[in-house]
Amino acid sequence: MKRLYILSLFALIGLSSCYRGEGIPGPRGYDGRDGIDGIDGEESYAFEYEFSFTAPDYSVLLNLPNDFEMLDSDVMQVYFLWEVTNDRVEVWRALPQTLFFTYGMLQYNYDYTKFDARVFLDGTVNLDGLGADLTDNWIARVVVIPAQFTGRIDYSDYNAVKAHLNLSDSKLASSDYPTRPN
Repeated sequence: MKRLYILSLFALIGLSSCYRGEGIPGPRGYDGRDGIDGIDGEESYAFEYEFSFTAPDYSVLLNLPNDFEMLDSDVMQVYFLWEVTNDRVEVWRALPQTLFFTYGMLQYNYDYTKFDARVFLDGTVNLDGLGADLTDNWIARVVVIPAQFTGRIDYSDYNAVKAHLNLSDSKLASSDYPTRPN
């Protein structure tokens, strides 16, 4: 009889553990913090500048707009409009760019902070002897790239960066760009 009682007890426990009902609901969890509803914002930004290099510094400070905040983790890349082909195709080159001459070399380079980019000329050539074709009427695009995109883009190709970051040239494009030396 004792065995029958123990066997019945195990059967009852086994059958009661197979209950598939909803059961008693637990306490409701806390809601997360509400954000501000709105449209999705842009993640990457491109700013265009026109300038000329002048003596004695042969450098230009390209300030980011006052209403723009670049984060410490973001990076910046500068591109020069190097030429426009006969088919009106723009050729952009990532800085630094180096030109070699029989009398030395010239480099277009840049550095940046979270407020601006400084574009400058450097090299072994006499900067005061450079012609206007090498110093005047440059067009640069400064692209601010958020940290989540760094390392995933070939920065040397402006069009690849533009496509990857979904940048629009609609505010930047101009039909009267000058042609640069090759």
